[in-house]
Amino acid sequence: PTKALDYAGECSRTTHAHRQCIDACRYLSALIVGALHEVPKNVLLKGIYEPVTDYWKHRPLDAAVEAVAKGSYKKKKEADLVPDGNVISCLEAALWAFNKSKSFEEGALMAVNLGYDADATGAVFGQLAGAFYGESQIPVQWRTQIALAHVIRRYSEQLFALAQTM
Repeated sequence: PTKALDYAGECSRTTHAHRQCIDACRYLSALIVGALHEVPKNVLLKGIYEPVTDYWKHRPLDAAVEAVAKGSYKKKKEADLVPDGNVISCLEAALWAFNKSKSFEEGALMAVNLGYDADATGAVFGQLAGAFYGESQIPVQWRTQIALAHVIRRYSEQLFALAQTM
């Protein structure tokens, strides 16, 4: 898990090198790692989730990312969320939808229907919710519309195989 979190931050640097972007990617990666290990949603979203003991102590989060990780989204109403392209508002909106919803479909619709930067919010939600709920919980009619699904599947299988060696 340490490498996953570190590499997620490094991947951000290519196009989004601001510390908030890097840390948001690291935190999302932490949640995804937990989801893939079948950590219950209430545990993932209780405080700052840490899949590796003392990871955040040695690699602290930016204050704004930390505020979201601590649950700032839990106090917000839908009208308060403005995912306008800023990484913090996007992460907050995606986690809000994940927290409030009971299924992949419900949460995805909540996330994208917030408007503004709907594609980014939906993508962040989809990564976490996909890891949490699994492919079978994504509506079939949505899965059949994914462009280059065979390429995505091949890459995901290769990533999974690589992860097993770490």
